[in-house]
Amino acid sequence: MRFIRPMVYLAMAVVIGTSAFLLTAKSATSQTDAVNQVHPTAYIETNEVSASFKVGGRITEILVKEGDEVKKGQVLARLQSAEIEAKVAQAKAAVALAKGKIAEAQGATATAVAKKQQGIAGVNVTADTAEQQVAQAQAAVNAAQAKVDALKNGARPEEKKQAEIQFQAASEVYTIAEQNLNRMNAMLEQGLVSQADVDKVKVSYEEAKTKRDLAQQQLNMANQGPREEEIRGAEALLEQAQASLKLAEANRGTVQVRQGDVAAADAAVQQAKGAIQSAQSGEQQAQAAQLEAETYLSYTELLAPTDGVVLYQSAQVGELVGSGFPVFSMESAEKRWAKFYLPETSIAGLKAGNKINMTMVSTGENVVGTVTSVAAAPDFATKKATQTSGETDIRSFGIKIELSTLPDTATTGMTLQWNGKTEG
Repeated sequence: MRFIRPMVYLAMAVVIGTSAFLLTAKSATSQTDAVNQVHPTAYIETNEVSASFKVGGRITEILVKEGDEVKKGQVLARLQSAEIEAKVAQAKAAVALAKGKIAEAQGATATAVAKKQQGIAGVNVTADTAEQQVAQAQAAVNAAQAKVDALKNGARPEEKKQAEIQFQAASEVYTIAEQNLNRMNAMLEQGLVSQADVDKVKVSYEEAKTKRDLAQQQLNMANQGPREEEIRGAEALLEQAQASLKLAEANRGTVQVRQGDVAAADAAVQQAKGAIQSAQSGEQQAQAAQLEAETYLSYTELLAPTDGVVLYQSAQVGELVGSGFPVFSMESAEKRWAKFYLPETSIAGLKAGNKINMTMVSTGENVVGTVTSVAAAPDFATKKATQTSGETDIRSFGIKIELSTLPDTATTGMTLQWNGKTEG
């Protein structure tokens, strides 16, 4: 009995100690969980981007290596491009040829327009000239006809009477001049006058005789009428004038001919304009082909899709790669974030746009980020209640924080610790 009693006391002490230990351990565990819930951690994350050629080909240049920092649009590698460069040159030649055809068509258009204007001017000049020629020829015909009619009709009675009066007056003047001359000759024989005086009178006599003879001819013509050869000459002139009139009237047809030339020139203008449009269409097609060739040529350069760091290189110079093959894998530096998982009991009132304070575990530096999304975590992240504690299930939520600014010491993959919302 003495031995059993101490054993009972020992057993009771063990039970009491064990219970105290378990209670202490549970309390410590609860405190640790509480700490982890209040200050969870997450990693700095970013996108991993593949850099691939848009066309397949053989790599001729690799311009970066793993670990290099690159900027968006920087050339990373190049493909063999001789064939595409030849197509670009061919397309440029086609564009130049099309431009030459446009210039040629424009020159033809200018020539056709000038010819049309020249034709219009020619029509106007020809029309004016033809009418003037017709008018002149008609006037010549009228004059020739009047002369023929006058010759055939002979002199009028008034003209005959006038011719008689002129003849009588000229005869009287002649008689007086003859008498004076005879008297002066008689006086010259007697020595009463000089030979010079006689010569003066003789000149007057000769003049009077000439006027009398001319008046006699005019009177004879008035009485006898024109001669047959004069009438025939006048009729010949009339026929000549009539022929000139017909020729002038025929020249009016030249106006219509020239108008036809103008119409032909206008058709040539329209044809030349059509040639310009066709050449311009050809130029547009050639330019489109050039643009396409130059676009394919640009595809032979692999450009960095984003700012970042080259992580992996999957091909080497000389290798043949296909379109879309990831030649490089890059870590994007444009956007970085961290994703924390908190129980629903710790996120009351948290929403997108809230500012969150964090601490870099490695350096202790403060970091501020912006909540971009609050989303429920999958079911496996739900904390299940135990049957003995009477607790309820507690669901976890993923909080995505955009890190717009980070210290220079920050590197993707480093750990951030949650401190909570900022007061602002």
